[in-house]
Amino acid sequence: MNAAELKAFMRQISKEKELDINVVREAIEQALVSASKKNLSQFIDAHVQLDADTGQLHLFVKKNVVSLATSIRTEISLREARKHQPGVKVGDVIEVEIDPENFGRIAAQSARQFVMQKLRDAERLKIYDEYKVRIGKIVSAIVLRFEKRDLVLSVGRTEALLRRNDAPPTSHYRVGDRLKVYVTEVDPNAKGPILHVSRNHSNLVVKLFEQEVPEVADGTVKIIKVVRDPGSRSKIAVESVNPNVDPVGACVGVKGARVQMIVRELENEKIDIVPFNANPRHFITSALVPAQIQSINIDEEKRAAEIFVKTGNLSLAIGKKGQNARLAAKLTGWKLTIHSEDEEQKLSKINHVEIQRKYLDDFLDQLEKIGDDLRERIRRSPYTTVQSIATANMYEFAGPIGNNVDLAEEIIEDAKEYVEALREMTQTEYGGEAATEPDEEDNAAAKPQTNNAVPDESSEQTGNAEPKTES
Repeated sequence: MNAAELKAFMRQISKEKELDINVVREAIEQALVSASKKNLSQFIDAHVQLDADTGQLHLFVKKNVVSLATSIRTEISLREARKHQPGVKVGDVIEVEIDPENFGRIAAQSARQFVMQKLRDAERLKIYDEYKVRIGKIVSAIVLRFEKRDLVLSVGRTEALLRRNDAPPTSHYRVGDRLKVYVTEVDPNAKGPILHVSRNHSNLVVKLFEQEVPEVADGTVKIIKVVRDPGSRSKIAVESVNPNVDPVGACVGVKGARVQMIVRELENEKIDIVPFNANPRHFITSALVPAQIQSINIDEEKRAAEIFVKTGNLSLAIGKKGQNARLAAKLTGWKLTIHSEDEEQKLSKINHVEIQRKYLDDFLDQLEKIGDDLRERIRRSPYTTVQSIATANMYEFAGPIGNNVDLAEEIIEDAKEYVEALREMTQTEYGGEAATEPDEEDNAAAKPQTNNAVPDESSEQTGNAEPKTES
């Protein structure tokens, strides 16, 4: 390759690769030396200088100044040396230019491969410098080709790799499709594309909202957290720093225009926009939409919440394959246990029975007039609560205790006093009716069903089964 051809080659590569001409020049210089190591190994410190303006190639080596040169590769005679540098003396080392033909014909041919490799390396470094500042941002891309299960995308003047596990499992792309991707890594040492991107990253949703929602872009609305099942559903928690701006409404847009743009970009992935609230009850309630919540029991220490949803809403709260509940738990940071309203009523009834049994045991233990045998017979009788004993007919109650009517009357009177004392205690504690009195249904079930039952005025119910506290 003569000087004119070398000059044209440098300019062509510089234009095609958008590289500085000096970068191309340095690459050619290094490539020539690397490709000619065998031919130049007998010289001392051989190096190349290429003139980018003229295309002229110069090869310089160092030689020892001697009186009489015996090796033309490493030595130069004093007379010849003084032609290059007047004043040198024997023992000096000088740099002289030699004929580039010493590169060798084969080396010159293989130098082109080295040049192209050096230029590719320079190009990769240029791309790295350009895109390293774009890590954590989104870029537009076009699907170029498939490599096994991965996709190679065109991003500007370079290529990007979208691995299969960085794309939603439900996605189906074709060559020519336009996508927005999130830049996760720029690796100049990677084999193949040095730009790695993702469609699964949760920050992709954040960046898309920043593009579509001005209030998010300027910081008026903050996205607190995003959780995703890529390709299926996302939940985002939003908060407004301006009390006059509704964060959910701003993200949704007029008739849902803003969020629908993002949904389409994410291939119809559902997006739930949840208003952030420092109160865990309100935050959890919003996170479980569209399910309607009946009540929530909070355990602050364990960061666990037991949730009861209205009848028919259990499947909505849990979602397909537990998706809604799982994403809500990730979004709120609380461990969620979800029950239906029917389960709450069932659990309340079980807890009520256990409480009544404990009061009965306490009452019987206080009766000094009866022994363990009679206590056990009363426990096994239909009279399972203190209230049912207090409202019992003494002739009927005498049956389980050996038909001792006098003793039955005494126990019934003691039960009435116990219930009254309990009522006063619970009224003081809760500010309401006695918490331990069973409702009419429980009371009716507790009474033995006989045809000669004598009604008692004290059997009228005065309170609820359990105190109801705000959950």
